[in-house]
Amino acid sequence: MRDAILAELNRRQFIKHAAVAAVALPLLPLGCAASNKGEAGVRAATAQDWAGAADGPLNPSWNTTITSATEPGEPMLIGGTVFGPDGKTPARGITIYVYHTDAEGYYSREPQNGQPPRPRLRGWMRTGEDGRYEFRTIKPGGYPGRTDPVHIHVTLSGKDYPEYWIDSYWFEGDPRINDSYRSKLSGRGGFNPIITLRRDGQGVLRGERNIRLEHV
Repeated sequence: MRDAILAELNRRQFIKHAAVAAVALPLLPLGCAASNKGEAGVRAATAQDWAGAADGPLNPSWNTTITSATEPGEPMLIGGTVFGPDGKTPARGITIYVYHTDAEGYYSREPQNGQPPRPRLRGWMRTGEDGRYEFRTIKPGGYPGRTDPVHIHVTLSGKDYPEYWIDSYWFEGDPRINDSYRSKLSGRGGFNPIITLRRDGQGVLRGERNIRLEHV
């Protein structure tokens, strides 16, 4: 029953976001993608690659490790706090779903048979009483042959919060971020989606992004 309910919610959210998608660019192989309205550098959701909360573990931890130690790329750790709509009260029980390309800008290296690639690097988290979340991964690469800023896609869901997209994680200093792309940011998620990365003593890039839920 739970799976059927989540599947229906997932289907409804896909329809909702597909309906407001911007004019899609032609389908490009593997790492390249179309864009969603209000979220620069984000490819349009499709029935095949939409995963979200319903596709994840039943009770995810507040933190997750997406990549193995052998994954090529710069190790990176991202964390933050999810707040309620007031931007001050930590939000408990919020599921965060993230996915991104590999270090060379590809979602998958598997044959796609003409279909959009299903993301290989993805993970789920659920906030506790303190609203914290954290994921370990590698810094993604930009789409080959495209100018979209390097990014990590993200959705939020929870009790009274049907799953919805917020602005992707971007990275300060990325030369692909220009005024044109900045103007496409929707503001969903609150705070600043462009995060500063600092390298720690072990060579891991670390960044922080807080998130504010929206009233529904």
